Amino acid sequence: MLFLLPGAQNSLCGSVDSTSPSTSIDPKGPDWLTGERVNFGGILFPHLHAAAVYGGTTIKGGHEAAAGHHDPITDGWTIQGFEAGATGRFGNYLETFGVAHLSQDAESGDWDLEAEEYFAKLKNLPGGLELRGGRYLNRLGFHNSQHQHAWDWSDNYLVSGRFLGDDGLYSMGGELSWTLPLDSLQWESVVSVSVGDAQPEAHEHGEEPDPEPRYEAAGAAWQSTLTAINWTSVYNYNDFHQWRFGISGVFGKNAWNRDSNVYGAHAGYQWRQNGLEPGGRYFRWSNEAMLRHIDALSGPLPGEPTDANAAKPRAGSFHEWGCYSQVIYGLPTGLAGPLEMGLRMDYVQGVQSADLPERLRLSPSVRLFANTQRTASLAVHYNFDDFADRGTEHSLWLSIALNWGGPEVR
Repeated sequence: MLFLLPGAQNSLCGSVDSTSPSTSIDPKGPDWLTGERVNFGGILFPHLHAAAVYGGTTIKGGHEAAAGHHDPITDGWTIQGFEAGATGRFGNYLETFGVAHLSQDAESGDWDLEAEEYFAKLKNLPGGLELRGGRYLNRLGFHNSQHQHAWDWSDNYLVSGRFLGDDGLYSMGGELSWTLPLDSLQWESVVSVSVGDAQPEAHEHGEEPDPEPRYEAAGAAWQSTLTAINWTSVYNYNDFHQWRFGISGVFGKNAWNRDSNVYGAHAGYQWRQNGLEPGGRYFRWSNEAMLRHIDALSGPLPGEPTDANAAKPRAGSFHEWGCYSQVIYGLPTGLAGPLEMGLRMDYVQGVQSADLPERLRLSPSVRLFANTQRTASLAVHYNFDDFADRGTEHSLWLSIALNWGGPEVR
């Protein structure tokens, strides 16, 4: 059996955002305060989320120094976003999900509204198969398939932002998942294969440095059809201890119409004091590592203006790896929801020829939830950054999050 820990996912294919309220099935009527069991006609289940951050940083450079598009990057308030979504449940075989995200750019102050995900899912198919189609966050490791309101931190992981994109890696296409027929209640193992059009980011970055690097880093992003493969297994030693591990890969063409490939591995451990029963203390340890190989061309990207006297583009390649490791310890408070204490380390190697700096970040955090349903939280986290090209920097953030609604289809 699979148990659900705060901040975890309760299945490998049909997982839910655990920052949403409790996912337990309850015969009670709708709870309009938390959004649990609120539905229209027993089919449509709404979700609402909001997040904002206040704080300060010594880092200059705005989006160029951020790992995620909605990361706090300036002193003062950052409105990370308002989300409105809905899950549709149509019997035992069909589910749908859609969500729109409204956010304010921390530098320009402009507001942006986008449809983040919209897909339909056929589940409980013969042979342990599940089919998903539409626009979706790809299943890759632990982090990429989560929306921002399900994150343990108010900013993105360095390796995820640099390798997969500021907003995560999305596809517009189809995904087939297969739950392996393992004859054991302790094991669950799922393989997912997605094929679809890459959804390149529209966010603009700053000007290139002078002198310009050999390769423009933005060219590494996927621009056409990409294939994403993920395998994740869960082993439940008993009701109290759970291990999760797997591998993943993404393959496709970049802006130079050459190969961009990312290879990943992920592993984690979770412990819950009360096992399958609610409450009690809990601990989880999560790790992801990625390696990417980029075939590139020197000079401006295709479609950009070129100097008539510029040298002819030359073929080449670059490699980079990165990782993160984090621990979260939670304990009940008795007066409100659980109190979580966390520590994160993340790292990216850097590539000098693409003007990508090596970077190490350490981040302790404390987060308090308002209730056991985890519908509201207040968190403080500090970032110590060590950049190879600029030295050490410091950031301190206070984040506020509100989550209303039941479990979301993933």
